[in-house]
Amino acid sequence: MLPSNNEVPLFMHSLYCLLLSLLLQSLLLSSAWAQLPVLPYPKQLELRQGHFVFDKQFNVQLPAGHPEFKILVERFIQQSTINTALKFEADNRAHLVIQLNAEYTTTAQQQEAYQLEVNSNHILLSAKHATGVLRGLQTLQQLVQRQSVQTVIPNLSIEDEPRFSWRGLLLDPARRFLPLADIKRQLDLMAAVKLNVLHLHLTDDQGWRFESKIFPKLHQTGGKDGYYTQNELRELVLYAKERGIRVVPEIDMPGHTTALGLAYPQLMTAPAPTAAEIHWGVHAAVLDPSNEQVYSFLQQLLAEVAQIFPDPYLHIGGDEVLPDRWLENPGVQAFMRQQQLADAGALQAYFNRRVEQLLQPLGKTMIGWDEVLDDQLPNSVVVQSWRGTESLFQAAEAGHPAILSTGFYLDQPQTAAYHYRNEPLPDVVMAPQAKEIKSWSGWSFQFERKRGAAVTGTVYLVQLKAGTVRGFIQFPGKMLIEAKALHQQGKHIYFQFDSWMGPVLARLQLSDAVQGEFVVGNAPYQITGQALASQAVLPIQFAKNLSDKAKQQVLGGEIALWGELITPDIIDLRLWPNGFAVAERLWSAQSQKDEQDFYQRLDYVQLWAQQFIGLKNQQQQIQGLKQLLPATYLADFLIVAETLEPAHYYHRLHEKSEAGLYHQQAPLNQLVDFLPAEHQAMRRFEQDVALWLEQKKPEQLKRLQQKLQRWQKAAQALSAAPDTALTPLFIQTAQLCQAGLAVSASIAASQKLSLAERQKIELQLDKAKAIQQELIIALHRSIAALLQASPHRLH
Repeated sequence: MLPSNNEVPLFMHSLYCLLLSLLLQSLLLSSAWAQLPVLPYPKQLELRQGHFVFDKQFNVQLPAGHPEFKILVERFIQQSTINTALKFEADNRAHLVIQLNAEYTTTAQQQEAYQLEVNSNHILLSAKHATGVLRGLQTLQQLVQRQSVQTVIPNLSIEDEPRFSWRGLLLDPARRFLPLADIKRQLDLMAAVKLNVLHLHLTDDQGWRFESKIFPKLHQTGGKDGYYTQNELRELVLYAKERGIRVVPEIDMPGHTTALGLAYPQLMTAPAPTAAEIHWGVHAAVLDPSNEQVYSFLQQLLAEVAQIFPDPYLHIGGDEVLPDRWLENPGVQAFMRQQQLADAGALQAYFNRRVEQLLQPLGKTMIGWDEVLDDQLPNSVVVQSWRGTESLFQAAEAGHPAILSTGFYLDQPQTAAYHYRNEPLPDVVMAPQAKEIKSWSGWSFQFERKRGAAVTGTVYLVQLKAGTVRGFIQFPGKMLIEAKALHQQGKHIYFQFDSWMGPVLARLQLSDAVQGEFVVGNAPYQITGQALASQAVLPIQFAKNLSDKAKQQVLGGEIALWGELITPDIIDLRLWPNGFAVAERLWSAQSQKDEQDFYQRLDYVQLWAQQFIGLKNQQQQIQGLKQLLPATYLADFLIVAETLEPAHYYHRLHEKSEAGLYHQQAPLNQLVDFLPAEHQAMRRFEQDVALWLEQKKPEQLKRLQQKLQRWQKAAQALSAAPDTALTPLFIQTAQLCQAGLAVSASIAASQKLSLAERQKIELQLDKAKAIQQELIIALHRSIAALLQASPHRLH
């Protein structure tokens, strides 16, 4: 039985220390362990023999004129496993020597660069800028290892700097308010893995969180459930700065302005909002670009925002503007004719330029979501891509600085590996030359979603003269995608690819028609479609790689954590550890791609962050599960939760929309809300299943069956819990475990299942892979793999 609420912190402290020690020892002893458990991984790291051993006292030499580094060193000691007394020295007795070589730095990356040299006698940390010193200390924190009775750092040499200068996190307190303490904890976690920009989405249809002393109705009307005073925001900016993080505010306009329109309806294109907006989605409220009062209002408001946030960038949103009220308003239409604005897009471009002109005297560079991009947009404006790599490329080629968020949406649950593979500067798919092609076939397809339009596309199979087959997937307006792991069995074809929706596993049957499924994330969509008419030329449009000049315009990327599914009680569970994957993708070299090695380091760094940085993902899960069943079931609940996942992509929001729960007042207190996007236990089990199917070693089978028996026992215990809507899930999980035991035993004994047994298990799998209560029984994937590998009977 697990401890009560008040015992959790002490229990966690002891548990994490033990797990950190055991995990580190097992990793360092493992022949599979390729790299030190550091994340993000440095640009260059040379490991050497020996260790620096911490004593009871740790002497530190700071560079002259920089007493502020003392706070950084104290934080380094506090956020690591070191138990030592600090003493700041100015002579050769120092164990840690910090050198600041204040040379001119030409790039933001050079400001964050640092060098570390560790030998058995001392540690030398040198940098050209104070931020580099901070980044080096953050690396040192993760390098500290507890070995038996000693605390050590391995001898090594590091040369490090970030690949991208913009490594951000968007938080969305506009939709659901986030207390300052919770944001500060995220800043601590960001700093630990070298993220350096906090993007605060302060306004939207559902809320206004910035205190305006000039226009107080804004926060009085839109911040009834919470807003930040200007002093609180100044405090937050300072807290972030001390951790090497900039804070960029977003005031969303001209759409997403219901909260603004409630306070100042005279600024809106009629009709103005008359009630607070609680529903998610895109709404009709929009500022009136033809009204000069709007620009006077914005001039004063933005000047007020600029005083609080010293960062040189200010985000104006600019996304998802519905043009209906502009097109239906006679005054706006007359203004468009007067200004010779052909359509609503031209009107928004006019508005954007006016706002950009307001920001110039404030010393602010404008950022907007990719809808702001047009031919007349000043090149200084930064374009943030949320609709796909296509708009990132378009902006960069047009000369705009650009930031990628597509693929880094962590409010959409996905595997960490998917985010880890998401490359801000991907190589485009190259076409096979006509002389290489023997033949090709194509099929149009579509699948319906529960919210939004159907997704359409085309799949191509190209038979090459060399005897190989390549597969391509084309979605309208998207760059071409090449199929991975493609294989055919008769008319059946299987392949995988990454898309803007997430990773996709395709299982299709191709003839004159196409049918089958795309598993998007972890839940299936049913595919239908038709074969294309034959043509002589392969009708695929291939994109061009970014020019070298355009590549320099890509500043980096930014995590988006939109607020529809986020509360303070589950924010850590939603954001981490997957945020660590994005941190490494944006800092480390492009060649850093080994997913297995990344997951090993991720497990260690997650435990370290829970123990020393304040990560609460596990605590939030425990507290949430304890709300659902009596405390006596908690241990079993945590075990069964290893087999479950929230439905990935936007499946959950689509389910909520269909159920009438797509709004601010829908509670986030169901089982699905307390599940991580993926569980390391399930990931390892799937790897174990694949390894056993390949090697068939008895000890591997024993380990698999022990895990299945553990899950089955826990699920059976939960099935007896009184009066719960979760009972069918627990029963299904127990049945799947039994199926896994039976199938693995039949494979081991080379005995065929009866047709009835196989059909029974297939029905269980069909039910388990479908979304229920907004979640998926993830265990079904491994049982399906076992069933596919088992001997078949014809009757």
